[in-house]
Amino acid sequence: MKDNYISENLDWPSFTTPTRTMNPVIKFLAIILIAIYYFIITDLIRMYSLIFIVLIYYNFKSFPFQVSKPKYRFLIIFSLLIFLVQAFANNQGKLVFYLIPRIIEVGPFIPIHENGLFLGLLLVGRFWGVITISWVFIDSTNPFDFAQSLTQLKVPYRLAYSLSLALRFTPVLNNEIMTIRNAQQTRGLNTNPNSLKGTFNLLKFTLFPIISSTLSRIKDITLSMEGRAFGLYIDRTPLKEIPFRISDMMKYLLLIMVLWLLMIV
Repeated sequence: MKDNYISENLDWPSFTTPTRTMNPVIKFLAIILIAIYYFIITDLIRMYSLIFIVLIYYNFKSFPFQVSKPKYRFLIIFSLLIFLVQAFANNQGKLVFYLIPRIIEVGPFIPIHENGLFLGLLLVGRFWGVITISWVFIDSTNPFDFAQSLTQLKVPYRLAYSLSLALRFTPVLNNEIMTIRNAQQTRGLNTNPNSLKGTFNLLKFTLFPIISSTLSRIKDITLSMEGRAFGLYIDRTPLKEIPFRISDMMKYLLLIMVLWLLMIV
């Protein structure tokens, strides 16, 4: 059964998951808590295990804005770059191997040390940890519910609305990018990121239309807000109340206990 505080916006998908039914502010605090946990722990097994669990949950819970394969490919390449920079730059700790071994009388070159490998895996894990929990939060949180929850906590509604707009534009920009890419491919333009020419065309012919489309949307929203005298009054009357439930607090406390146990065990 759907909770009574879930919005009925026509442009927001209707689905139910444990994270979807949580109060947005409690969910946001939980996301911050998990992010802090990622930056505190140095145990790679625990870190990557939690990332793997979040990824499984994200991909099998029918979220509306699933991450496409090209985005996964970009994140993997960027993660590999982070790892290589740390592995090459850090020369502390025990020598593990040389990337270029000794051949006849030449070499070896580019030593890889134990600390470099560890720091590389640690930073990649933190990167993926923050990315995955951000996916879950963005795809399971109605931006306007989040703004209303913050307003109920006496956060200025101007600030709360800015945060909700940032969340709202994430899937919108994603759809805009896909629309522009499909239009370019229909016209015969090579925008396949697997090739160097395709990557260049993707940046050249997608970046400026996205900027233009974004600025156009910002202009429309600004005019709409000015026409409605947004920000004229200190307080704003909400259309509905977002309840803070005991069950949400119990979930948050349970998360704290689980993370604490993962740190001490």
